[in-house]
Amino acid sequence: MITIIIINLIITLATFLLFFKFEQKMTYIFLPISAFLNAFILYPIVGVGNFINKTLIVFQLMMMLGHLYLRYKKYVHYQIYIKSPMLLLIIALLYNLSLFAILYTSIHSIYQSSAYLSVTVFIIGIILFQLSETDRPLKLFHMNKQHVYRYFKHPKQVGEICFAVSYMLLTLFLPYFYCYILIGILYILYIKKYLLFKEL
Repeated sequence: MITIIIINLIITLATFLLFFKFEQKMTYIFLPISAFLNAFILYPIVGVGNFINKTLIVFQLMMMLGHLYLRYKKYVHYQIYIKSPMLLLIIALLYNLSLFAILYTSIHSIYQSSAYLSVTVFIIGIILFQLSETDRPLKLFHMNKQHVYRYFKHPKQVGEICFAVSYMLLTLFLPYFYCYILIGILYILYIKKYLLFKEL
């Protein structure tokens, strides 16, 4: 177990240092990349294949792909630069350590109902996260009554918050669920405080 935790920390810190060194202005992108790498590498090591673990892997993959597209294709439209890299690194370390804990303890889940609900919330998050891109031409023409911006001022930020909520729902009936909820809330507060994913 100590070896797995060390691997987890090395992946997170190496990803952070890589982007810290090569990005001219630090962005959030190291978090979804390090989270996916951790989940993908630790999943076969832990060796527990159930609904929660498989869902967790899919969540991390979808989030990484969505964030890579945002970071390198649509970055001019959104607030993606971070003002407190060390705070986000702490959140990333906690989050990535929680991924190992989830993979390891998922067999002790009391109920699966919230895990199934988490998929629904995650899908809503994906829709909002991407709909802001497909809907952008309408916004540029100020047709504000016809599209998603009528209901959500910053749909990409709302989508990211849905990702955090789906993470909390996925872990709701696991041992130490309160730790996962605190990490999710901490991430949401970080997003809101630093206006991450806010439309420019």
